[in-house]
Amino acid sequence: MRRRLLNAVVAVLALGAPMSASAHPLAPSVLSFEQAGDGVVTMRWRAPIKRPTGQSLRPRVPEGCAPLGSPAIEQTEDGAAVVETLMLRCDPADMVGAVITVDGLEDSSVNVVVRVVGSDGEAHHAILDTGRPQLTVARAEKSTHSFFEYLMLGVEHLVTGWDHMTFVIGLLILFGWHRRLIAAVTAFTLGHSLTLALSVLGIVSVPQALVEALIAMTIIVLALEIQSDQRGPVWRHPWTLPAALGLLHGLGFASVLFDAGLPAGEIPLALLGFNLGLEVGQLGVIAVAWACYTALRSAIPAAWRGERAVPAYVIGSLAAYWMIERALSAFGVAV
Repeated sequence: MRRRLLNAVVAVLALGAPMSASAHPLAPSVLSFEQAGDGVVTMRWRAPIKRPTGQSLRPRVPEGCAPLGSPAIEQTEDGAAVVETLMLRCDPADMVGAVITVDGLEDSSVNVVVRVVGSDGEAHHAILDTGRPQLTVARAEKSTHSFFEYLMLGVEHLVTGWDHMTFVIGLLILFGWHRRLIAAVTAFTLGHSLTLALSVLGIVSVPQALVEALIAMTIIVLALEIQSDQRGPVWRHPWTLPAALGLLHGLGFASVLFDAGLPAGEIPLALLGFNLGLEVGQLGVIAVAWACYTALRSAIPAAWRGERAVPAYVIGSLAAYWMIERALSAFGVAV
């Protein structure tokens, strides 16, 4: 009776959790500044048309910059986003010391990728979110490259995405510290690395709305296996199925690099840095989750330590909400 009551309570809480713990959209908003060298800067703001209900972001024109006219507004070819282009005159021309701010970010679950391109073509990236709502442009060192920035972009994208973190934690719950966990995580890594490269290189293209819904569905499948008393296909084939699931996640990850406006010359460096960042974030999530469990294990009643229905309910409920939300959003229905 105690176990059934516990499961029921957690299920009710989990059904309400997605309202405040939404997964970040796989296509973030993007704010870019391209410097011409004569003080003229092209400011572009790309915002997805479908966004969380009640959340609206607007970029500010940095101090020291003045608009040279009205913004040009157009929709992307796939109809997924609106792009506003505004010409600015900035002093100083390299925008060093300018503060880049986006209104509405403090209470938003949406990340903003900021891209600043100097007059020499050198590009630098950063992610703005609730923890880092603004960016001060600093003078770039000529000898540095963007590898670390792409690596941090991968880490931040992984750890700020509840859907991806939920999937990784689900693998840990299913396998525990078993050699199958290593096989599953490695297969997942290879899967998303492959599709990430194919997508960025333009070899594979899949509708993003479909990818988002399928990613949520993969988490539901994982939750069902966690709940099952029998070892299912994910356990029996730790290479095959996690690799297939990784293929879908790679398509989702690719949109971040697309939206960052990746120059052709930076593709190898970006793929290596972003992929490595994803793995660092993934291993970090596993390590922190296991450390928390180990630290709290003595406080968990012995009868509950092997209980997997509770995390299965939480993971499955979150994933079901995300799948329904994304499927409805694909048809233009706000949730």
